[in-house]
Amino acid sequence: MNQLYLYLIKQGANQETAKDIVQEAVCKLLLHLESIDTDKYKSWLFKVAINLYYDYCRKNKKSQYVIVEDYLITNERLIEEMMIVQENQLLVRSILQKVSPTFKQLLLLKYELEWSYKQIAEYVDMKPEVVKTYLARARKTFKEMYRRECNEENE
Repeated sequence: MNQLYLYLIKQGANQETAKDIVQEAVCKLLLHLESIDTDKYKSWLFKVAINLYYDYCRKNKKSQYVIVEDYLITNERLIEEMMIVQENQLLVRSILQKVSPTFKQLLLLKYELEWSYKQIAEYVDMKPEVVKTYLARARKTFKEMYRRECNEENE
C-alpha cells in the first residue's frame, strides 16, 4: 500500500487524494479477492488505483500534484545542497509532466518503484520485450528534454 501511495503521489495526486484512492482500491481488492489470480494482486491493485486516479482527474479536470517540502536543516551547506536537490527534483517532475503518459508511467514504475520488466509487462499488459523498447524510448525522450531544459536554464 505504501508503494501504491507513493506511486500516486508521483503521478500527481495530493496526499489526501492518494490515501483515499489507496483505501478505495484495497476495498475493491477485498471485494473481488476470489476472482483475482493470486500472483497478480499487486498489478491488479495498481491498475484499479491508477484508474481511480484518472477518474478523479477527469472529475476535477486537472491533474494535481503537491511539492513536498523537506524539513529545514540549520547547517547552511546542507540547506544549499537540499535546495539544489529540490530544484533538480522539480526539473525532473516538470519534465515527467511533459512526456507522454505512457512514458511517464513506465519511467515511474521502473525507476521509482523499481519494478522488473516482467512486473511492468503484466501491469501494462505488454510483452517484456515491448516494455524494454518503450522504456528505451522513454529514457531517450526524457534525456533529450532534460538536456534541453538544462541548456535553457544556463542561457
